[in-house]
Amino acid sequence: MKKMTVILIIVLLILPVETGFVHAEEIPYVYTPTIPATALAAMALYKTDQYGYVLEADTWLMRLKTPDGAWAYRYGMAPEAKYTALVLMALMRGESIAKGLFNRTINAGIYWLLYKQRDDGSFGDYTDTALAVVALREYEDFKYSWLPVKKAINNGVYYLQTHKPKTEMDRIFGYMALGDLEKLENLDAEGVNALYKAFAIAYLTGKNVSVTSNLDDPTSLALLLYATGSKEYENKLIRSMHFGFWGTIKYQPPDLLEAAGLPGFSDLKPVACPYMLKVKPRFEWEKVVLAKYYLECNGSVDLSNVDLTKLKPWMIAEVARINSLTGKPYQKEIDYLLKIENGSHWDNFFNTAYVVWVLSSLEVDVDYKSVLAWLSSNLSNSYPNYYYAYALIDFYRFNYTEEFNRTFNILKNRQNPDGAWGYTLGSPDNIKSTAEILKALLVAHLENTTSYKRGYSFLKRLLYADIKKPETIDDMVKLKGARFLVIRDGVLAENSTDSANVQGADGYVVIYPAKYPLVITATPVKGFRKTDVWKKPITEVANSKQGMSGFYIGYAAAIVVLITVSGYAILSRQAKKRKPQKK
Repeated sequence: MKKMTVILIIVLLILPVETGFVHAEEIPYVYTPTIPATALAAMALYKTDQYGYVLEADTWLMRLKTPDGAWAYRYGMAPEAKYTALVLMALMRGESIAKGLFNRTINAGIYWLLYKQRDDGSFGDYTDTALAVVALREYEDFKYSWLPVKKAINNGVYYLQTHKPKTEMDRIFGYMALGDLEKLENLDAEGVNALYKAFAIAYLTGKNVSVTSNLDDPTSLALLLYATGSKEYENKLIRSMHFGFWGTIKYQPPDLLEAAGLPGFSDLKPVACPYMLKVKPRFEWEKVVLAKYYLECNGSVDLSNVDLTKLKPWMIAEVARINSLTGKPYQKEIDYLLKIENGSHWDNFFNTAYVVWVLSSLEVDVDYKSVLAWLSSNLSNSYPNYYYAYALIDFYRFNYTEEFNRTFNILKNRQNPDGAWGYTLGSPDNIKSTAEILKALLVAHLENTTSYKRGYSFLKRLLYADIKKPETIDDMVKLKGARFLVIRDGVLAENSTDSANVQGADGYVVIYPAKYPLVITATPVKGFRKTDVWKKPITEVANSKQGMSGFYIGYAAAIVVLITVSGYAILSRQAKKRKPQKK
């Protein structure tokens, strides 16, 4: 089975063009699902009766399970009990909205937990064990359960009671699993741990908890919503959803901002900027390198106190360029560059090409002829790909036709088969290198070349998806290549491809494309609703403090078996000794 993290990237490259759809929208597709954020969001939105979003999240989670029926932090990583437990709790809530949709997946996940439990009662680390106990308790009281889990619960509780938690997270989930509300409430917690604490208290009591936070990532918003029930957090959480799941961008913000500088890619900017503005430079050179991205995102930039002696020539030129863009003096940087010029060049090929690009953009009076002669004599096929982007612009600006053609031919020959450029010759695709080269080709008016079109097409396929929407005619919904899950009276009533009859349905879930989904949506018709799937209220399930009797019973039974087997073996050996020997 192909790993979903790879699938979500390459599916955009292989997806066939379909016709006959009512509406399609090409939008940035640069996110990747994260399992805990999506599971916690489903649990929180279930609590606030947002059942459509729960079905979308749970359907994604069902698709993101590993081949052995468990879950990791992100698909493609090793599965862990803590994430598997959170997903199972989310899926059990989804099963109460659409009976029959998630039950097989739930049982497979429970079986994986039982299989993974160790002899000492643990399911991994302390948090793994605590969350596994919580999920197994819910499953034990689940109306559609059939696997025996009581012994596993009791053995897990025994482990929690006989081992010390090592982290604050261990303590939070340990107290939650043991139903120890008093210790949980008295626990000091800060940051995101304070939100996990509030979540655990709300889970045990069934009541809203007073907690606030400036954290706005999906996991924090889900915890805040579950704990408080606040409409504000609900709205924020829903707005942070991507294509039916919650997660993060799978590319670096600077890479996306480089691509955003190309025509037709500007809508990547609002995607990348919230992440970019959270990046804090640690060193002076990082302040310089990241400055242009902060400016792109309307962030503040101050390079007035950077030590030029500790920067490379291209960075000094960049300080001058940024100061020019922000209306600040830049003569100091220009003077320093002219001072450190070494025989018509600055350090290496890239530094020199970049400095010429900046100085010529600022219309600084320099002996460009000698510098360009140095670039010409040092033009070889041995540099990283992005070096040639700035050299191409320099040769274009100063009408160095032969050098311009040589540089362009180097770039053409280094282009990967899929249209991208890597960091260097033959290296894997790189968004930043590809975008920098494409922008250079644009400046040089080479946008009609095959190289530009192939590179542009690569970025479009990688960073965007053509999201198609179903057509509705009377009681039929149609979308070629999609799977429809129709829910009637709280039960999965139809599972079909391409079209479905939704007359009288609670609503329906659309998975598009059916095999490797890009988007999952849940659309109400009469309205989704939940039915009771627990034998007693969930707060009672949460607070069912199970003792160690199950462990001791199991342990005693094992001893009895051991004694029986050992005794049988002893008697057998004695019988053999008494048996007459043949002469």
